[in-house]
Amino acid sequence: MQYLWVRVGDADDYNHFDDLAEAAEYMAQFGLVHVWRKFKYGVDAEGFTGNNYISLFYGDEEAQPTRDVSTRDIQRLNRHLKQNSPHDVE
Repeated sequence: MQYLWVRVGDADDYNHFDDLAEAAEYMAQFGLVHVWRKFKYGVDAEGFTGNNYISLFYGDEEAQPTRDVSTRDIQRLNRHLKQNSPHDVE
């Protein structure tokens, strides 16, 4: 089984989700509305940059990466984040 794994910064634990919409709902709880600058297994967002970035990758049951997210995945994630935002975000 493959999951989408997310860890929002160093203080968070690894959490797995079945799809990008579920991951975005979780990430929105941290006030995230947009992610950018894709690393191999992660992204940056406001407040989560440098060594405190957001881990984001597809992996197995043990959170071992099997592949990184695509540019298209990041675009979809940003659409879901915008939908989950309590504010009007341009």
